[in-house]
Amino acid sequence: MKRAWLIFLILIFSVSFSHSQSLKLEKEIDLSFFLNPYQPFLAYAAVDSQGNIFIAQRGKDSFIKLDPTGQVILRAPQKIEGEITKFDIDNEGNAVCVFRGRTTGNYVYLPLVWFDGITGKKIREINLGEIFGLVTQIKILRPKDLILINGLARDEKPIKHSLHLIDFNGNLLRSFSPLKHQGDVPEIIDKNSDYFAVAPYFDPDNLLIFQAFPELGQIRYFDLNGNQVGEADWSSKNTFLIYSGNLWIKDKEGFRIYEKKGNTFVPTEAMVKADNNSPINGYPIAIDSSGKIYFLGGKESQMLRIYTPQY
Repeated sequence: MKRAWLIFLILIFSVSFSHSQSLKLEKEIDLSFFLNPYQPFLAYAAVDSQGNIFIAQRGKDSFIKLDPTGQVILRAPQKIEGEITKFDIDNEGNAVCVFRGRTTGNYVYLPLVWFDGITGKKIREINLGEIFGLVTQIKILRPKDLILINGLARDEKPIKHSLHLIDFNGNLLRSFSPLKHQGDVPEIIDKNSDYFAVAPYFDPDNLLIFQAFPELGQIRYFDLNGNQVGEADWSSKNTFLIYSGNLWIKDKEGFRIYEKKGNTFVPTEAMVKADNNSPINGYPIAIDSSGKIYFLGGKESQMLRIYTPQY
């Protein structure tokens, strides 16, 4: 009897624990000196292993690096390279930028450039235009030293794939996530415009790639071999992130936690809210190695907010 009662208490405690998760606001950093207003969805952020924060925004010709206190310690590149269109950092804490492409005759130049994360100097460059006719998103899969690209390969006829993995030398390793529609590039983009606007996510713990399909109301996930492992319902089309192997989907109250069951994610009763019950404003744009979540946007679209999950 005592054993049964003890098990009951443990279960009650576990349920209460699962419902007690919250986000504690640790820091706010005003980025109005650098970011354009009302465009948080065009901003990029990444955090290195030392807690330094890299910030870029589509259309700017530089990125900044902040120390953990929020002080600017680097602005690069010093030499104008052009407009940044995509951004991330690699496993060594170096910035990786895609710059606006240019065409000369039949030659397409779409530079992907690495900059030293300490000095800001250019250290390497490859031309994505040799492989791709369209690049809408990139993600560095740390610490795997792979680059995930959402876009269309130049030589694939008919076009069937939209996610691609390349190495740091620009070699195309594999393509997957077949599109349902085929045709020329304008037709594909027109029919799947929302899909190409959604950035892929990477779960480094389980080595899974997540990509949302707005047209289908689904989030599909894949292993690094390009095999579709499963999917989750995304009919709400709300903001989501991958945290500790779980899927968090935002609603009016906060983030609902979806746990992996077999080849799909199912909703739980657990909800993550701000610790003072205030709204969680903005878009989750980065998670660091300590588990802090970085949000940008909301009413103050140039404000970076750093939250720590509380259990």
